[in-house]
Amino acid sequence: MKKGVIISLLIGLFFNCNYTNKNAVLDSDYLIALNQNRELRSKNRVKYLELTGLFKLDSISNSFGKAASNQFVFNIEYVPPTIGSIQLSEKGLKFQAAKNIKVSTETGDQIETLALTIDANGNSIKLIYKDLKWQVITRSGSLYLRVWDSKNFAIKAFKGFKSSDVNSDFIFDANFKYFETAQQETVASKLGIKEVTDFIGQIHFTYKKNNYTLDVGSEGFLMVADLTSGETTYGGGRYMYLELPDTNGSIRLDFNYLYNPPCAFSEFTTCLYPPRQNQLPFKIEAGELLKKDL
Repeated sequence: MKKGVIISLLIGLFFNCNYTNKNAVLDSDYLIALNQNRELRSKNRVKYLELTGLFKLDSISNSFGKAASNQFVFNIEYVPPTIGSIQLSEKGLKFQAAKNIKVSTETGDQIETLALTIDANGNSIKLIYKDLKWQVITRSGSLYLRVWDSKNFAIKAFKGFKSSDVNSDFIFDANFKYFETAQQETVASKLGIKEVTDFIGQIHFTYKKNNYTLDVGSEGFLMVADLTSGETTYGGGRYMYLELPDTNGSIRLDFNYLYNPPCAFSEFTTCLYPPRQNQLPFKIEAGELLKKDL
């Protein structure tokens, strides 16, 4: 079969005569790029599927391990009774390994005691015991212990998500406008607390003769909810990244690239939810669905 005929068949499968973007070409190149993006997202999910714990550091001394006497208990077979503790003081954070427990940094340096410096992103360095890894993170001014297990059963148990058929009705020729300065806004989060996040501009598009505006975060990060949220898609909205222009101007808005946030498949995440202005009053029948493959 000739290449031109194949492309024509692909277009016939995915085109809708009432498509919004008259310039959208859902040819083989488009489908390859979309599938590559989805495959990359699937690979990146491993780090979230490895998550096995998230604990708020409320005490001065926070011990963790398998024993019930610890502040934070890890129900993991190979974990010893106590791995160590994270101590809070006016001087900052310090990790102290339990006796005869070998803990190392990601560079392989074995440590017994280590001051944990919080970086500009609100995180400490990661420490390792066998297949277990942990780090202190900051959310809304509070400190949390985040724990990963590279052998976590959730990695093999997760079967993936289905996606809607590619839908050209949800590809738009839009316009993007940068704010003069980044705007901070408080949004809801999976933790049940409010988080402050930055928005750098707005994207404007038209759907069924109605005009809509969405606030966009750093590096083109977009959080959006719609009338499918909580039904066929995750209740807390979906994410995507936009390729932003260097200056104000035209931009492609393609909702086929929407994907579920990490909190759709791991309880130990801290996802942000879309702000009110990013909650659309129609169904986006495109992108990743909540229903898992069986």
